Amino acid sequence: MLPPPPQGQGYPPQRAAYPAYPGNPQYPFYQGYGPYAPPYGPPPGYNGYAPYPPYPPAGYYPYAPYAWQPPQPKRDPYLLSVGIAALVGSSLLLLAGLGCLGLLALFSIAPKQNLSPSSIFASVVLFIAFAITGVAGGIAGLYHSIRQVFLRKPSRDFSLPRFWIFVILYLIVVGAGFLLHTQKQDVAYPALTVVLILLAGLFPALAVLALGVRRLHFPRSAAWPTTWRRFTLALLSGATLSIIIAGLLEFVAGVLLVHGQTANPLICADQPNAPGCQNPGVYTLLLIMVAVIAPIVEETVKPIGALVLMGRIRSAAEAFTLGLACGIGFNLIETTGYISSGYNDWLSVALIRTGSGLLHGFGAAMVTLGWYYLIHGKNRRFLLAFLCWLYAVLQHALWNGSWGLVLIPGPIGNYFNNTNVPVGPYPIPAYEIINIVEALVMLAFFVYMTGRLRTRTPASPAPGGNAPATERGQKETVRA
Repeated sequence: MLPPPPQGQGYPPQRAAYPAYPGNPQYPFYQGYGPYAPPYGPPPGYNGYAPYPPYPPAGYYPYAPYAWQPPQPKRDPYLLSVGIAALVGSSLLLLAGLGCLGLLALFSIAPKQNLSPSSIFASVVLFIAFAITGVAGGIAGLYHSIRQVFLRKPSRDFSLPRFWIFVILYLIVVGAGFLLHTQKQDVAYPALTVVLILLAGLFPALAVLALGVRRLHFPRSAAWPTTWRRFTLALLSGATLSIIIAGLLEFVAGVLLVHGQTANPLICADQPNAPGCQNPGVYTLLLIMVAVIAPIVEETVKPIGALVLMGRIRSAAEAFTLGLACGIGFNLIETTGYISSGYNDWLSVALIRTGSGLLHGFGAAMVTLGWYYLIHGKNRRFLLAFLCWLYAVLQHALWNGSWGLVLIPGPIGNYFNNTNVPVGPYPIPAYEIINIVEALVMLAFFVYMTGRLRTRTPASPAPGGNAPATERGQKETVRA
């Protein structure tokens, strides 16, 4: 039997651990429940051994605890399909742009004995415009598509500088063109002229787009109307797919319209003295093609890119913005072709086409807004959709039909055909004054519509049960 430990080692007598308890002589030190003494823990030492170290030992947890990672949100199958389609389309667009560069190189070395200098210049400018659209647009589309499909990264809010910046840049381009024109050197420097033509079509369109986006901005606590990814898709679709489809449909409609006629109205527009072009009915058909068929076809097909995303568009403001982008893309290609066809008089054509960005952009925005009301609206949605489309068509018909005033017989037609109104050093045909007045009316209504849409709240849940999301919330669903 081991002897008791010496005093000062081991545990002290247990009796000393209890306080006194009054009235109980057996336990004079107990007075109720209380903590043990000494406190619970390792003994101070036993038989000369060192006390145990505190638990846990130093260095036992050298790493920070693992933080639980929340699961990634489920991918929207519809938006994923759109992203894959955009990836394929962007790849094809990039290849087409590179092909245009190759065709431009071949065209530059090919013989051109049967082509006039104006035709050669217009062809070169169009090839350059198509090449820039294909290469730059294809790279931008691939960037956004890869971020969505493979990296699952959200897209940033779309924004542009103040619209007056683009207005000032456009005035600089016009000033440079005017300086060349006064020195009779409009096309003396082909590279400079090509750049000025491209910028003369670009800056007015960007001014309209920037004005619309700034006015459509929700209150500062909310998001911008759309994202760069969606804007890129809409812009490129308007500059490529809408142009191709509209051109094919207008060609087919024109062939059907002139079937059985003795003269082609399109040829008579450039060559009034050609055989059969003296018949007034030919110009009636031409007016139908320009003021009826073209507006109906173009205003219907321009917002194709925005319609692809219509089921996931969050608000009327976003629908308007994406439609505006589709129309601007369409206008950039068309206006570049018109200005380049002017050749020595390209600046006059550029001034006449200044309002075309507002025409095409606003028209496509209204049609897209009509589709939004048709899909997301509740009351009178069919009527609202039809009225939006009808406004775009009538606006376009009046713009194109003003040229038809020169076809009216009698003094009215002669006046618009032979009268020019001087605007500074440039004489503008009298019928173009109607376009200027219409552009001012369009601008006023454009400002009104953007102000009306800006006061609206975000849209109700989209079809399929998906609740409306913000840009910072369901990133995969909204920021496609």
